[in-house]
Amino acid sequence: MEEIINETPATTDEKAQKPKQSWSEFLESERAVRVIYLIFGFLAILMVMTFLQTRTDAICCGDWDGYYHIKWSSLLWENFKQFKWLPTFEWLPLTVLNPQAYADHHFLFHLLQIPFLWFFEPVTAAKVATVFYATLAIFSVYWLIYRYEIKHQLLWLAAIMVCSNAFYYRMNMGKAPPLTIIITVLGIHLLFQRNYKWLLPLMFAFVWTYSLFPLLLFAAVIWTLIIAWNERRFEWRPFVYTMGGMIAGNIINPYFPTNLYLFYEHFATKFKVGSDFVVAVGGEWYPYSGMELLMNFPVALAAMLIGYILFVPKGSKLPEKAAFFLAFTSILLAAQFRSKRFAEYFPPFAILFAAFAWNAFTAPKAAELPDEFQRDIDPYLDADKPTERQSWLHAARQATPWVLGILLCIFWLYNMIGLHKFGFDEAGMIDNIKTNEPGDKYKRAMQFATGLDETGADNIPKGERIFNCTWDDFPKLFFYDTKHTYVYGLDPNYLYSQNPELYKLLKDLTEGKIDDPAPVIREKFGANYIFADAKENTDMIAKALESGWVETIYEDDDARLLKIRPVKGDAPSEAKDEPPPTPEEQKILDEEERNDAKNVNANADNDDPEN
Repeated sequence: MEEIINETPATTDEKAQKPKQSWSEFLESERAVRVIYLIFGFLAILMVMTFLQTRTDAICCGDWDGYYHIKWSSLLWENFKQFKWLPTFEWLPLTVLNPQAYADHHFLFHLLQIPFLWFFEPVTAAKVATVFYATLAIFSVYWLIYRYEIKHQLLWLAAIMVCSNAFYYRMNMGKAPPLTIIITVLGIHLLFQRNYKWLLPLMFAFVWTYSLFPLLLFAAVIWTLIIAWNERRFEWRPFVYTMGGMIAGNIINPYFPTNLYLFYEHFATKFKVGSDFVVAVGGEWYPYSGMELLMNFPVALAAMLIGYILFVPKGSKLPEKAAFFLAFTSILLAAQFRSKRFAEYFPPFAILFAAFAWNAFTAPKAAELPDEFQRDIDPYLDADKPTERQSWLHAARQATPWVLGILLCIFWLYNMIGLHKFGFDEAGMIDNIKTNEPGDKYKRAMQFATGLDETGADNIPKGERIFNCTWDDFPKLFFYDTKHTYVYGLDPNYLYSQNPELYKLLKDLTEGKIDDPAPVIREKFGANYIFADAKENTDMIAKALESGWVETIYEDDDARLLKIRPVKGDAPSEAKDEPPPTPEEQKILDEEERNDAKNVNANADNDDPEN
């Protein structure tokens, strides 16, 4: 049993009698150096996350879920300010997130975003909150290195900073996974300290934060098995306290019992054998190819390999902490093979596995003397001077961490800027974030949707349903326009699970398989308006316009809004079929364009004051 758990009164008295360390002595101690490294690590992580987040004006990155999260946080706050309870989620009535069945499985995350709305407008609030929580998440991983006195602290910091581009990319999204990492790290620390009772409130908070809360239960089971192996006894408390927190968090929940239905829906549609989904979902749920894994996670995979090599049981007992990370991170690695989205978790815990395996491997054996005592008695030992080979090996061991640290720093620069600046087609994370779509995409279209015409009437009456052709456009539409409802969003399974036939019909419509889509949209989906990206669903839009049932009420470079007419009319001229010109007609058109260009140039020369 560790001393920190059962500290005897005698030990406490000895500590009380021990003279306190002066400030100067502390500054000269190894612990002071580690504290300085800890502070340096926090500042470095904060600077990197701030720099990456400010490379785009949008809520980063890759998808637009962050717009939904911050908008829902703002709606919660609007209700709370008026001393009202939770608002009704009424924007996806055809899905499992309809007003009667909606459950917020990010509830605590949404509450924790509210304080940032007190000081910033929503987009900035989401970005600042992302930097704040992502920095704490990455720092919590580094803090474990510090807390358990892993040697070469800065080397492990460098490894964490380069563990994976995909990890840092996903940490910059305005979503809940950073809180998942923070809670998981705290849970692991409680397990290591055998302070099990605090697992109950921690798990309770985890359930309210994100639907990946079983991760902490897996950690408790792993720790229970390790204790059973090493101490030949069943330590029931980790599992019982964690399970108790999970049950309490689900039952004492503002969305009970619909939160249980939503959790089951997630589990049934996402966690299954094989990579084929009944419904095509976001790319994050599909696996990496073997080459993509090697290219995206070289440091994390190398860390796993180092951990596996260095993990050596001592006698009949397992090194507890290293054994825990071996089992826990192996589960995350298996999940990483299954789905890209586990890039949020696998890489940093792979570094922790390597660090704790290294620490256990290099720990002095029981029969060895402590380093301080060995140094004190060395002058009195009649030992031969080290040979040249021994001196060289010692110097090499001392230099290795520095060499590895320099290589990791170089790799970090490569991760940031890529190689395209040197003539290679390899973009870095900075360019990947910069190339995200602009933050104001769809803003003009939705301002029109919520605005008034010249007579003062709504362009689209409040409460109307808009047929959004693509499910992942919903967060942006919801962010800019809460006056209207939508067909589906956040996850296509939400519509499929509620009404499979309706989902299949929607797919046929948006893929242009139905020649007269507008009446079907009105009858089956209850929508009188259609929203489409300007560059997508062109076949369906063309057929709808050609049919005479719809008219374009707004269009820009990003999006278009169409209204389904109550009575069929004439197709707009641009929608009528026009056969392509024959080769002879095309030659005539080309010749006319060349003559027009010559005339323009001649006129420009005549107008030149110098001529």
